[in-house]
Parts: sequence; structure tokens; C-alpha cells
Amino acid sequence: MPDAAMLWNLILSGVAAGVLWWVKSVSAQLQELRNTVSNTREQIAKDYALKVDVDKDVQKLLDRFDRFEVKLDNLIEKILLSNNTKHIKE
Repeated sequence: MPDAAMLWNLILSGVAAGVLWWVKSVSAQLQELRNTVSNTREQIAKDYALKVDVDKDVQKLLDRFDRFEVKLDNLIEKILLSNNTKHIKE
């Protein structure tokens, strides 16, 4: 019959093995969560534009609006000038 020390060692070994198994499974889950967070960060970065790119695109739009404004001003001047010359002729 096993003595009390041997029985106690058996119980402690079983508890230690259970705790180590639990730590291993928690560690694996933690690593899986870290990988998921890392992948999520990479995917989020794909969805957003860099500030430099946005500034460049906004500047292009502003330049186009400036050109459009100049063309519109020229058109209005032509219309006004043509109306003034018609009134002068009459």
C-alpha cells in the first residue's frame, strides 16, 4: 500500500499537470487573439487612405475648381461683352 507521501506527490503531480495544461491552452488562445488583432490592424490599414494621398487628391480637386472658375468667368465676360455690343449697336 502506498504511503501518504507517495499519495500526496501523486495528487500534487496531477494538480500541477492540470494547471500546466490550463496555462498551455490559455497561452494558445492568447496567441490566437494576438494574431487576430494583428490581422485586423493590417486590414484596417488597407481601408484607410494616407494623409499625404488625401492632401494630393484634394489639391487636384481645388486646381480643377480653379480652372473651372476661370473658364466660367471668361464665359460670363464674353456673354456680358456680347450683350453690351448688341446694346451699343441698337
